[in-house]
Amino acid sequence: MLATYIMKSLFPLTILTFFLPCHLPADVSKEIQLGVEAVAGYRSGYVYRGFELAESTIDFQVETEIALSNRTSLNLGSWYATENGKGDFDESAFFSHLRFKQTDQFTIGLSASYRHFGNSSSPLSTAFKDGVDVGTFATWQFNDDFSTTAGVYYDSGAEAWYGNAETQWSKAISEKTFLALNTGISYVDDYYGRDGINDAYSRLSLTHHLSDTVSITPYLGGSLLLDSSDAGDDQAFAGLWFEVRF
Repeated sequence: MLATYIMKSLFPLTILTFFLPCHLPADVSKEIQLGVEAVAGYRSGYVYRGFELAESTIDFQVETEIALSNRTSLNLGSWYATENGKGDFDESAFFSHLRFKQTDQFTIGLSASYRHFGNSSSPLSTAFKDGVDVGTFATWQFNDDFSTTAGVYYDSGAEAWYGNAETQWSKAISEKTFLALNTGISYVDDYYGRDGINDAYSRLSLTHHLSDTVSITPYLGGSLLLDSSDAGDDQAFAGLWFEVRF
């Protein structure tokens, strides 16, 4: 299929761009800047790439961002989620994202993660397999409030490809509060039984900074399956994040 061919072709081509010469300002700081964020959250349903993996869950994440230069940054983090109530699903993950800013508007990146899925409840959805997920993505920043991102990823657990295109919009409504809306569409290639256009998804969130280092973010989200032959269900969920920055 054409979309599958495009996904597989873009992956090595994008990686090659990291080896192209680029011009950096002479005054790039030699100091490595470091930022750390810890997040604890609750969600009424856990949906990943259009699949419902669990019902109500509590999750924890720690992530650090390392500014390697004024155009290159590296994010490293870990994640753990566990299901509440009658379910016994849990997931742990380690992830990394390397971003290289080509221009003020255009950024390319590489991502790699490892996910372990424990006690998956098959009646909810497909039981995901442990594996490494590697991919490449590109972001175009139209202005401070709006950007688009497209990505292609290979999941070794599924032994299949996943691609998506999404938009990110945000708007400050006060000095300490801003609204954000993420929307996207995904495509899969024999990904846990799904093939072709997968789902359309969105998340609307409201972040309020309680202080310079502490924030709280309630959100609403959903996933609409676009393949009418799929046995899965459309999903809607709500959640809350509590964030601390160091």
